[in-house]
Amino acid sequence: MPNSENRVHTRASFFRLGTGPQTESYFSFRASDKPDAIAALIMDLSPKGAKILSQAGSYLTGKTFRLEMHFATEDGFENVDGGEVKWVWSEPEGIYTMSGFETTSEDQDLVALMQGIPLPTKHAIRCALYPVNQSVAA
Repeated sequence: MPNSENRVHTRASFFRLGTGPQTESYFSFRASDKPDAIAALIMDLSPKGAKILSQAGSYLTGKTFRLEMHFATEDGFENVDGGEVKWVWSEPEGIYTMSGFETTSEDQDLVALMQGIPLPTKHAIRCALYPVNQSVAA
């Protein structure tokens, strides 16, 4: 059986960041049984929110998502549930879209969730956004 048939997650998005010798490539994943999920990269993280890079054309406006962060570890791959985040803004960046999200819970702290997780030296964290509702912002 080919390796692609053994995957737990679908390779959903490819990102190339930087230029010249500083170029970094990322594949971002989503669960294979969740085709409406958006595979993306976290570019900046604060206790109450995140800047997330997604493919242009991602349908984010006015929506709430469950954020799942993916970390490569020595033992394989670790997923961390970042709780619910709500879309706040988006800006096109070439073939990508940079968006700002804020946590929906007062006691949710994204940075605290990552305590003890060895972060990669690269500047992006793989993630997936799973839609919670389809409400449109007014």
